[in-house]
Amino acid sequence: MSLVDKLTGIHFVLMVLYSNTLMSCARLGLQSGIQRTVTTVSGFLPVDVFFTSYVIPGKPVLFKSAIIDFPAYQKWTDEYLRGLSESKNYMVEVEEGKKENRDDGTRVLSFSEFIDIYKDEDIYCVDKLPEFLAHDFPIPLSLDCPKVIELMADSVMWFSSGNTKSVWHYDSYENINCLLRGNKEFIMANRSEGSEKVHIDKNGAYSSVDVENVDIEKYPGFLNTTFFNVSMEAGDCLYIPWFWFHTVSSQGSNLAVNLWWRTYRTQPVCGKRTFQNLDQIHFRLSNIWLLSFY
Repeated sequence: MSLVDKLTGIHFVLMVLYSNTLMSCARLGLQSGIQRTVTTVSGFLPVDVFFTSYVIPGKPVLFKSAIIDFPAYQKWTDEYLRGLSESKNYMVEVEEGKKENRDDGTRVLSFSEFIDIYKDEDIYCVDKLPEFLAHDFPIPLSLDCPKVIELMADSVMWFSSGNTKSVWHYDSYENINCLLRGNKEFIMANRSEGSEKVHIDKNGAYSSVDVENVDIEKYPGFLNTTFFNVSMEAGDCLYIPWFWFHTVSSQGSNLAVNLWWRTYRTQPVCGKRTFQNLDQIHFRLSNIWLLSFY
C-alpha cells in the first residue's frame, strides 16, 4: 500500500470519527439523515378541510399569518398588558429556568410583576390564558364548529424573553399553537415511530435526553428517526397532532397561545360558524395538564 493510500485511509477514519463526535453532541434532530418539512398553507382552513386532510390522518400543518387580524396579535404589547387593571392582581405561575427541567420549581407572581422582570431573569410564564385577555382571541376558523368546541380542553399562555428549550415529549391532546411575537422552532416525529424508539423514558410522556447535546450511544434510536422541522414566525399557527413527539425552542421576546382539544377522528358535522372568542368557551380539561412546555 502506498503512502498516499495509507494517508487517505487515515483521513477517512478521522473524518468518520469527527462526524460521529459532532453527531453525538449535536442538538436533537440532527442525528438522522431523514428530514422532512410540514405542509404550509396561508391562513386557517375550513373545519371540514382541516379534519379531512390533517386531523383524521394525523398530519401536522403550518398556518402562515393565520392570526395577524386577531386583536391579541395587534394589541398585546408589554405596555398594553402591563397597563390593564387586572394585571396587578392576576397571579400567574412562572417556571424557573428557560431550559425545561421538570424537576425545577415554580413561583407565583402577579402578571404585571412578571412583565416587569421577565426580560432580565431566567424565567418563563406558563399558565392558563387569563380570562381578561381571552376576549381578544377568537376561536380559529379551523376549530369553529360546535362539535369541536365541545371538545376544547384548555387554552394556555406561553410568555418569555426567548431562548427557551423544551424537553422531548408528546401531548395527550390535539394542539394548535399560535405565535403572537418572536420565533419558534419545532422538531417533531410521528407517533408511529414509537415511544421506545424515540426514548420517551420519563413517566411515559417525555424523555431524559438533553435536547441540546444528544448522547447518541445512550439514545441510538434517533439515528433512524424521521424528523419534521418547522420554523414559526409571529402570526403563524401550527397544528401538532395528538401524541406526536416534539421539542420546541424560542427566539426573541416570545408570546404564544395554544389550544388543546380532545381527540376526535371523525369528520364533525358543523353547520354555521359560531364566531366566538375564547372567553365564551367552556373548556373541559381532564386531569392531565401542562404535559408540554412551549
